[in-house]
Amino acid sequence: MKKEVEIAIRRKQQIMVRNTSGQTVTGFPERTADTSILSLRTVHGSLWIPFDEVEHVTRLLSIRSQHLSGMQQLV
Repeated sequence: MKKEVEIAIRRKQQIMVRNTSGQTVTGFPERTADTSILSLRTVHGSLWIPFDEVEHVTRLLSIRSQHLSGMQQLV
């Protein structure tokens, strides 16, 4: 789980986080000095979630339109 967060930070990707109570939040992860805390920048502001309360992390990937136009030419 921490590995997925680290990859998302390096690649500037959004993540969706589900906590142990089933709530989900989406945002961009940021590095913190405290490795036991997940810092997430959301549209509503920054949010800190203890990693022991994180149940699942999903990286959200965007597909760029230039890749789609190249794929359409192949069809």
